[in-house]
Amino acid sequence: MSADLTAHVDVAAVGDDRWVSDTGGLSSRVGGRLMVHAFVGMLLGFVGGFVWLIQLAEGVLHLLPLPAFEIDVPDDTELLRNAHTGTIMNAVYVMAMLALSQRLRFSGRQAKWFFRGSVVMLWGNIIGYSAAVYAPERGLQPVGDWPNLLAYGTFYAAVVGASIATVICLTSAIAVAKGRR
Repeated sequence: MSADLTAHVDVAAVGDDRWVSDTGGLSSRVGGRLMVHAFVGMLLGFVGGFVWLIQLAEGVLHLLPLPAFEIDVPDDTELLRNAHTGTIMNAVYVMAMLALSQRLRFSGRQAKWFFRGSVVMLWGNIIGYSAAVYAPERGLQPVGDWPNLLAYGTFYAAVVGASIATVICLTSAIAVAKGRR
């Protein structure tokens, strides 16, 4: 019977090694995957900023030495700015939590939920900010056409993901501060 317990413990340790490094942060593979999500989010935020700049230039794109040409972009400056800054800020938030994860000493279970919550937060906000540009209600209420419903649903998911990731970081920080980890 003790051999069965040892085998079970070894399997559990291997499962945690996939998520957690020796120092308690995310493993290199999982942390690398989360960085990819964050950098894609950062890149999409830059694209949103480029669209915002075109809107600020009254729909004219002029890259020298090419001739100027008009591009039809949505007319709401605030929503385009949000698609730029909101997306970038969420990517930076994920990067900051990831950088601090080595100090938080996650358990395997915490690392899994932190990763999942961070990804849901990041992509929920990327999709939400992008869809809100085309939604008259800005994704603030579950009413109206499909862009608004998409924005509302993904913003809602992002709040859940952000809450999960942030609470895991907070509880881990408290445990570290009290010397329990």
